[in-house]
Amino acid sequence: MNEQLTELQELEMLYCEMYKDVYGVKARWYRADSVEQARKDLDLLQECLREETKREEAAQAKAIEEFEATVQHAIEFGAGDRETALRWLIDDAPGEACGDREYFCFLNGLPYGYFNR
Repeated sequence: MNEQLTELQELEMLYCEMYKDVYGVKARWYRADSVEQARKDLDLLQECLREETKREEAAQAKAIEEFEATVQHAIEFGAGDRETALRWLIDDAPGEACGDREYFCFLNGLPYGYFNR
């Protein structure tokens, strides 16, 4: 019984952490009635995580496509090259994003470290 209780607690903790990956907040309220129920719930949550990951990847791909089009327009507008276009765009960003490449990425849906690639 004690081993099962420990396994149940571990599964509940895993559920709480995975829930955060899907919904952005830990499910501290989650309690399963049994190990079997916790496993079923985790299976369902894992499918939600797969779907959320696909959605995020699609959104990032779209953000990259749109951003690269903006960079190309800046080059055509007179920046001349990619580095100058990036400098123009990032230095012209509003508020705290001005000059902060990583925050700029965050605000524009680009992957972390996008400019380091």
